[in-house]
Amino acid sequence: MTHPDAPARAGRGRLAPVTPDLSPATARIGGARGVELYTRVSLYLFVLFEPFFYLYAVAALSRLEVAPSGAGGTLLVVAALVHTSLCLATVHAGFDGPLWSGWRPRPVVLALLVATAALVVVTVATLPVSADGGMLDDPRSVMVAVGGAATCGALAVASPPWRVAGCGVVVAVTVATLRATAGIEPTAAAVLAGLLALVFTLFWAGTVRMSMWMVEVVRRLDDARGVAARLAVAEERLRIARDMHDVVGRALSAVAVKSELAAALARRGDLRGADQMDEVRTLAQESLREVRGVVAGYRAADLATELDGARSVLRAAGVTVRVVGDVPHLAAPQVEALAWVVREGVTNIVRHSDARECRIDLTESAGDDARVLALTVTNDGVRGRTGSPGGGAGLVGLRERLAAVGGSLDTATRGDRFVLTACVPAPGTHDLTKEAAA
Repeated sequence: MTHPDAPARAGRGRLAPVTPDLSPATARIGGARGVELYTRVSLYLFVLFEPFFYLYAVAALSRLEVAPSGAGGTLLVVAALVHTSLCLATVHAGFDGPLWSGWRPRPVVLALLVATAALVVVTVATLPVSADGGMLDDPRSVMVAVGGAATCGALAVASPPWRVAGCGVVVAVTVATLRATAGIEPTAAAVLAGLLALVFTLFWAGTVRMSMWMVEVVRRLDDARGVAARLAVAEERLRIARDMHDVVGRALSAVAVKSELAAALARRGDLRGADQMDEVRTLAQESLREVRGVVAGYRAADLATELDGARSVLRAAGVTVRVVGDVPHLAAPQVEALAWVVREGVTNIVRHSDARECRIDLTESAGDDARVLALTVTNDGVRGRTGSPGGGAGLVGLRERLAAVGGSLDTATRGDRFVLTACVPAPGTHDLTKEAAA
């Protein structure tokens, strides 16, 4: 069972961080999930460029009166759309795992390779070749280069680099062959065109691969941050176990020895057995007092310490935290009650919300009868909440604790933010108010 105070103490310097935190900007867009979503959408948009390029090319050729026939143009556009759809499917599959199992490609990869070959055949069969000279006089090679780059980019999401490079070489050879067989330029120029296609294809594939590498790094950082938080909690449990052992271990050993001695004396009818049992009772009472002292020490709450712990725990959980206001350095019940609010609020953020930002405000203002200390904990984790914002045994306990010192607790949702506000009379004013009422 997790000690109720463990989350608030997990980050008090007991465990050195094993990984650096993500930057606040990364945390604001959602950590690993935000980076993955951004990369995924970016790749989708680049892939969707392909059908528009083909449509533009067919329209441009129509204005030059060298367009393919109506049926040929339609077939070319349909082939491009099918190829684009399979590129999107391959990118999607690549985010979920490798695209190859040894030498065997996944079905979506096999379908993409077949669609790419079909697109090349349709492009060569339907598009004309001009005889005016120049790099763009063979639209077939340009469109094959674009389609091949799209295929290599989709494969680069989760394929071995040498296979992606092999795909790029095939694209380059195809482009060079088309331009060489068109008879519109020297062979050297055709080879140069193939090399340019290779550079373009590998550049795009390398960009995709670098983006996926960044996604993987952020995923691992996110996982490591969670492991660090769990290790901190585990170490806190071990520390509590050590302290409990040190406090009561010796006493329990003495109780066991004296109980055994008392039993042996009692069996022999020796009256000293009663004396031994009196000592056992005394040891048990002393142990009980020591255990209560340990528990009381763990349950004591200090506002400054809790704020330090909140910073550490929330940052370890990937939450950007900001504390605004001065901490009252007074050992008053009201300040301790606010420390419990920080502890419970941070625990709820870590356990029950999807927050990426948290702000803790400490203010002091004039109330109706006395000055009021207010502590507000605001986080953007409303998306991960279910049920009433004011529910939960922890919040009920906080209300009871605050009521005991004349304070109050309010919860509210404001847009995408959950706000927890605790107010207590400033130290010294609560007692005066009670005396006046008496």
